[in-house]
Amino acid sequence: MTSHAPLLRYFPALLFAGLALLSWLLAFNGLYGQDAHEYVRQCRAIVDAWSGGLASAVTLGDSQFAQGYPVAGALLTYLTGDPILGLQIISWVAYAASVFALERLLNLLSHGSRADSRVVFIGLGLALSPVFVKAGFTVMSDSLALAFALGAFYYGLKWLEQHRGRDVRWAAFLTALAVSTRPAMGALIFPMALVIGLQLLERRRWSLFFGALLLAALVLWPQLIRQQGLLSNLGQHSLVQNWSATHFFQRSFSDLNSGNAVYAVPNILYLLFPLFHPGFCLTLAGLWLLAKKTDLALVSKRVIVAGIIVYLLLIGGLPHQNLRYLLPVYALLLLLFFPSWDRMYCYGLYFFKRLTWSIIGVTCLVQLFFSVRTVMPVIQRNHLEKAIAEHVRRHVPSGSVVYGFDMDVAMRTYLPELEWRNMWIERYQQFPPGSFVLFNEALLKAQWAGKNPMLNWADMHTSCRLEEIADENKHLKNGWTLYRFDTLNVKTVEE
Repeated sequence: MTSHAPLLRYFPALLFAGLALLSWLLAFNGLYGQDAHEYVRQCRAIVDAWSGGLASAVTLGDSQFAQGYPVAGALLTYLTGDPILGLQIISWVAYAASVFALERLLNLLSHGSRADSRVVFIGLGLALSPVFVKAGFTVMSDSLALAFALGAFYYGLKWLEQHRGRDVRWAAFLTALAVSTRPAMGALIFPMALVIGLQLLERRRWSLFFGALLLAALVLWPQLIRQQGLLSNLGQHSLVQNWSATHFFQRSFSDLNSGNAVYAVPNILYLLFPLFHPGFCLTLAGLWLLAKKTDLALVSKRVIVAGIIVYLLLIGGLPHQNLRYLLPVYALLLLLFFPSWDRMYCYGLYFFKRLTWSIIGVTCLVQLFFSVRTVMPVIQRNHLEKAIAEHVRRHVPSGSVVYGFDMDVAMRTYLPELEWRNMWIERYQQFPPGSFVLFNEALLKAQWAGKNPMLNWADMHTSCRLEEIADENKHLKNGWTLYRFDTLNVKTVEE
């Protein structure tokens, strides 16, 4: 055990404590945007079902969102009593667990590397990566899926080196958990699973092969039960339905789920963002200069490369771009770049100590700067959602009908006593007198032009007079406005 062993032992715990303290200081509960609030809704539905309540109807969110993260949050809700806090703690734990799993993988693949080299590399490369900080800071499934995937790689690659049966079982178990949290993780892990499966068959390890398959199936079975008809409707899942090879060369997209979006670069260049985007680590690309062919000599490294390629083929064919989808690729790239880093760190501290520490210091400052820039909009959105919820609570009587889009998902979390009607799900034929609408035309009109949200908004102006509801000399921020339907001549909206 080296003198740096205590640092390795407590590093994940310190990261967990740091996120928890920061969330408390910023009054941030981890919620922002539609996806986070959908996870809360699913978590509450699972807790209700487990408590003997009526099972809620399966919604579009249930069929498109994997169940692993809300199930984990539901388990923790029994301890915290609060599903929001439960999900937030899961993200913090997964953030720390991902760091721990990556360190174990580096130790496995780089025998004899210095512990302090691994800690500094992981601290700068992963723990301070802006996209990863955001994943661990918020109520989202990304950090949990990454923790499970890295755990699966750790045990899977251990099998390739040591051929111990228990490693295969752990790899199968964690792979199933990763897929149950984010289905796209199946593409990332598939090449490794294929290699392990072929080796088991070649060695005639029949019981281990079929036992691993059975274990994975048992883990996935509860999700298949909850997501009724998932297998029969697999072709309707967005990962399958929206994939197209032509998307690799596009930068503008229009689809029902995401509306109209235009990005700076086509998807094929977006896939390279883990190498040079400030959301990850700008120093990473410079390690190419110290890379050697022997860095990829191990079978394990080639399996990692294959996983990256298969996953990118899946992500690149989807009609949208999001940095968090590239986080698993970035984490695996860190495994491939570590030998280059280790050379710079060890030789640099010996021959060019001042220069090496300067590079480390600048990298740390850059990571902190972009982490703040990445997280601040999330915190601002969270505070905006809570401020709007308080405004609506003051002016809308309990039980009222409120139409909305985008912000309405957050309002369901904070204001369940109101009847929320989503303007994206359908085009409404009439609007009851005395109902309300929460909308932001300036924000939504370009992305959702010609689609239900804007069509419903136009129909409201045709059939009703909208009266703005605001406190005296004080309006909501960022363009959001609450209106009451002051009906002049309510009529059915014609198709």
